[in-house]
Amino acid sequence: ARERDNAIAHRDVAPVEIVPAWREAGPEAPAASAMQAIDDGFVAAVEAAPHLRARFGNPDESRSNHMVRTLERLKHRVTDVELADEEAVDGGVITVLNEEAVVCAALGNKGGINIAVTYEAFAVKMQSALRQEIIFAAHAKAAGHPARWLSVPVVLTSHTWENGKNELSHQDTSMAEAMFGEPSDIARVMFPVDYNSAAAVMREVYRTRGRIFTVVAAKSEMPSVFDAHDARELVADGAILVKHAGHRPGEAELAITAIGACQLQEALKASRRLRQRDVPHRVVCLLEPARFRRGRTAAEETHSSWDHCGRGLYAATSAHVLLCHTRPETMVGLLQPMLAGRTVAALGYRGRGGTLDMQGMLFANGCTWAHAVREVS
Repeated sequence: ARERDNAIAHRDVAPVEIVPAWREAGPEAPAASAMQAIDDGFVAAVEAAPHLRARFGNPDESRSNHMVRTLERLKHRVTDVELADEEAVDGGVITVLNEEAVVCAALGNKGGINIAVTYEAFAVKMQSALRQEIIFAAHAKAAGHPARWLSVPVVLTSHTWENGKNELSHQDTSMAEAMFGEPSDIARVMFPVDYNSAAAVMREVYRTRGRIFTVVAAKSEMPSVFDAHDARELVADGAILVKHAGHRPGEAELAITAIGACQLQEALKASRRLRQRDVPHRVVCLLEPARFRRGRTAAEETHSSWDHCGRGLYAATSAHVLLCHTRPETMVGLLQPMLAGRTVAALGYRGRGGTLDMQGMLFANGCTWAHAVREVS
């Protein structure tokens, strides 16, 4: 039988609608981890679809990555049960120190509901297996038979900016950058910035089919920036104007764009300094950067948000400062059509690391609020 005629290529799994446990947002709201939203979202999806076999591909320390409820519900799959409250011979948590193996446990469960979580630096070991799925899904879509298995989130956490424990070996943004090379409508790369934006991403994952979501999420607790309405808008459009930040945005020639959770916090700090100096500017949070690239195919053009969202976000701005989770060169290339004709300064990961905390990593890589203000000047 041809690949396209294999039964696994014709799985038809109904989308799963989950209702996120939205949290309060604003300066008085308590900080929360985006990974807790991902844990809550996956458990909610499993509970909403008990007829679907659940698989969690786990090569790392998932309890420290806040996947606590998932571990308790699904249990580790073992051949010999030692801890009955944590392990089972039919457990849904597939644990092995081999990233390709655990992501394949999720990808192979085409009739079920899946997630894979790994340290960001080691996710590149999953790339080859993921790429085959993406290629097949893109071909199926182009042939008029889009894949109908539930989309799979591959969550990259303990990420570059917060993982100082093991020096440079645990600090690498390559996986998200590699996924930008794949079709943007099939391989969606997202950078949630707080609990609610991560919850909205999880809601989007299981409402869609035939897609791989690369989700770069902090396990550290972060301030809650967006309420439920803005989080849904952020996912729907791929970007949003941060309404409580900026200064005189209607006359701003300057836009500060944040891609990533700690990058948004630095952008907000920079914005406060610029407001004190009466500098008009806008602050934009970019969740899904590939939706603002120049589409390379008709499908990518359809997936683009530039016409209905991007033009309004960046209207009349002639100068851009980008604060990037990834290497800045990657993002400048990706967003080149959007940035064409503008003065651009891009700050991001430049390979500087060590046993540093998050603020130390930001300083070493020239990506703090102060570096942003220097670029503005």
